[in-house]
Amino acid sequence: MRLTRRRLLTSLGAVAGLAGLGAGGVALVDAEVLPGRSVLNHALGRCDARPPDAPRGAAQPPVTGSFRSAARRREVAFAISYPPGYAPGAKLPVCLALHGYAASAGTAVTAARYPEFLAGAMRDGVAPFALAAPDGGDGYWHPHADDDPLGMLVDEFLPLLGERGLRTDRVAVAGWSMGGYGALLAALTHRDRFRAVVATSPAIFHSYDDARGVNAGAFDSADEWARYDVTARAREFAGLPVRIAIGAADPFAPAVRTLRDRLPDPGMVEIGRGCHDNDYWASVAPAQVRAISAALAA
Repeated sequence: MRLTRRRLLTSLGAVAGLAGLGAGGVALVDAEVLPGRSVLNHALGRCDARPPDAPRGAAQPPVTGSFRSAARRREVAFAISYPPGYAPGAKLPVCLALHGYAASAGTAVTAARYPEFLAGAMRDGVAPFALAAPDGGDGYWHPHADDDPLGMLVDEFLPLLGERGLRTDRVAVAGWSMGGYGALLAALTHRDRFRAVVATSPAIFHSYDDARGVNAGAFDSADEWARYDVTARAREFAGLPVRIAIGAADPFAPAVRTLRDRLPDPGMVEIGRGCHDNDYWASVAPAQVRAISAALAA
């Protein structure tokens, strides 16, 4: 059933035992005392991110494959998106694309319509780059006892891309949701590796208990959580080429605000209208694509 704003307010009034639903019922949902925060955000227009301009270029289908990863102890699928006019073997700089939870390499290279926006921007003279993504699993891109997606990304996937002709001396990393957290962790772990780091709606948490409440498999223990807590290491982002973007109505926004307040440069973080969805990600993608291109071309 589609919930209109009127229907939402009426149902909340019944749940809260309010006559005709006043502002108090909405406030209780907003404070998450009552359920329905996500529906409320949509009903009140908080998820109405500014739609991007239509891209003026057509993206090519990605090239796919797989390789045996020692770090992940399994076969890992990957996808590479080449910009228009370029094919496998092209000596292009590359942006690693890190997918979110329950997603894959294929969805990562097309996330937020990056290939379309890059194709359109190239008509204005923006320098091309490839997007390349491996499957990182659902373990939040950090090392586990039996699965190391971060090690796979840097120690195995980048050399594979180099063997395919891509410029692994000019690398950026971008990620969405869980992948946004992974991009931030990659920047801290390999400080001199990336010319641009873009984290969109990064899935970061206030505590180990918060993380377990959202995804029980994100961290194997409290010690592991503490080891890979990017907020605790906020001062280490000094000097790194990091851009963070998140919607104000995103459930991860409070934790991102905490990170922002501890960063040496709060200007690394952009908070605008939007939720944790593709509409918001696409709304910030054109500027991100241009920033990545400029960093890789410098």
